[in-house]
Amino acid sequence: MSRNKSYIMVVFALVVFIAIMTTGGLLKKPFSEKDNVKSCIENVKRDVESENWVEAKENLTKLKTAWKIVGNRVQFSAERNEMIAIDRNIARLNGSLDAEDKVSALIELSELSLNWDDLQR
Repeated sequence: MSRNKSYIMVVFALVVFIAIMTTGGLLKKPFSEKDNVKSCIENVKRDVESENWVEAKENLTKLKTAWKIVGNRVQFSAERNEMIAIDRNIARLNGSLDAEDKVSALIELSELSLNWDDLQR
């Protein structure tokens, strides 16, 4: 009986670990408006294209908050390099917005969007 319990516990643990590691695509989807990363990226892009730098910075703050929420959810199922790439894109985007550089901000937004789409594909 004890031996069967041990097997059951091991199988259960493996199932839980596999479930955690394969649900990244599901966990990256927004659960509320506060963690909708894709929408935040689009809002910042719209503001940069219209050169509305104040709104772009405010929407970047919302993007950082959304990414922090989602990043905590997917950290066990996403590759670390993918998450670091998104962090770097956000940091460089912040610098581009500080400099009010439309071209580099749009480049960072494009790369950020690509990295987001590739996360847990």
